[in-house]
Amino acid sequence: MKKLLVLFFILILSVSAFAVWEVGSVVTDDYDWTDLNGEYHSIHELTAAGTVVYIFWGGTG
Repeated sequence: MKKLLVLFFILILSVSAFAVWEVGSVVTDDYDWTDLNGEYHSIHELTAAGTVVYIFWGGTG
């Protein structure tokens, strides 16, 4: 169990070391998408409105 926990922490640290943007950095590319309700969104539109954008790239199953 201890080895598994150490491996997990090493994996988390290695993934965060190769992150594309650092926290607080300015995103110059405009990314846009349509959500599940069919509404259009873009990062520049949301940040111009004062919304904090948190991107989680994961799956639900």
